[in-house]
Amino acid sequence: MTEKYNLYPLHIFQLVARHSSVTGAAQELCISQPAVSSHLKALEARYKEALFERTPRGMLLTPAGAAVAEHASRIFALLEEMEAVVNATRGEVKGIVTMAASSTPGAYLVPRLLRRFQDRYPDVQATLLVGDSREVLSWLRDYHAALGVVGETDMEDGLIREEIAQDELRLMTAATDDLCRREEIKAEHLYGRTLFLREPGSSTRAGAQTLLYDWQKDFARIVEQHSIEAIKQQVIAGLGVAVLSSWATELEEKAGLLCPVRDTRFWQRRKFYLVRRADRPLLGGAAALWDCLASCPRTSGGSPP
Repeated sequence: MTEKYNLYPLHIFQLVARHSSVTGAAQELCISQPAVSSHLKALEARYKEALFERTPRGMLLTPAGAAVAEHASRIFALLEEMEAVVNATRGEVKGIVTMAASSTPGAYLVPRLLRRFQDRYPDVQATLLVGDSREVLSWLRDYHAALGVVGETDMEDGLIREEIAQDELRLMTAATDDLCRREEIKAEHLYGRTLFLREPGSSTRAGAQTLLYDWQKDFARIVEQHSIEAIKQQVIAGLGVAVLSSWATELEEKAGLLCPVRDTRFWQRRKFYLVRRADRPLLGGAAALWDCLASCPRTSGGSPP
C-alpha cells in the first residue's frame, strides 16, 4: 500500500513533462537518466498506458499523460496547502503563497500591493511569478500559482475574476518627436516609422493591435520585442514608436524622455483582473492575499495604486 502511493515517481513524471526531456529531469534531480526512465516505466506499467510520446520536439504528453499531469498537479497543490489548513485550525495566517502576474502589473502594480500585504501578514511569504498573460493562465491551470493578475485577455472557463485596477495604453514617442505634438495624426505621419510590439500572448500586444487596427498597415515595419524596457529605450532613442502602459512610462514622462501623442484616438483604457481557479478554494495566506488585492484602491489610468 505504501509503494502504491509513493509520490516520487509522480514528481519525476512532472519534471519530465515540464522539461519535455528525461535529461532535463535527471539534471534537476541530480540522478541518472536510466533512473528517471525506470520510474516512468513503472508509472506506465501501473496505469497500463503510455504517458509520453518521443518526438523531435522532445517528450510530449499523450492524452493519458495529460490526464495524469492534471491530477498530479492537483495532488501536489493539495499537499502544499496542507500546512495552511493546519495553521488555520490555530487561527494563524502563515506559510508560502505563489501568485502570478503578467508583465505590466508584475512590474508596476503587484510589487506595491505585495508590500502592503507583507506589512499586514508578515508570516506569509509571497512568491511572484511574472510572464505574459497566456503564461499566467497556464500557471493557474497547472496549479503552479494559486492566483494571478492579468490584463484584458481571453479568459478560460472555470476562472473567477475581479477587476482591481486600470491603466491607459497610449501611443508613445520620444519627447523630441513632433508626432507627439500633433493634434490629429494622419496616415502619412506614420509612413517610414517603426512600430514596436510586445510578443504574442501579452495583453499589451493585444491592446496595441486593437488600438492600431486601422493604422498598422501605415507603418514601414513592425518589430516584435519581449522586453518593455527594451522597447522604451528604443523609443527614447528615436528608433520607433510603441503602445505602452501609462504605468510603464511614468518615470520617463516625468524625466522628459517619452511623451504620449495628443491625439486621443491613440489612447485606450485597460482593465486588470485578479483571477483564480473556481474549483480551487483559497486557504490561509492565499485567501488573505486574494482579499488584500481585491480590496486595493481602484485606479483609472496614471500611477498604479
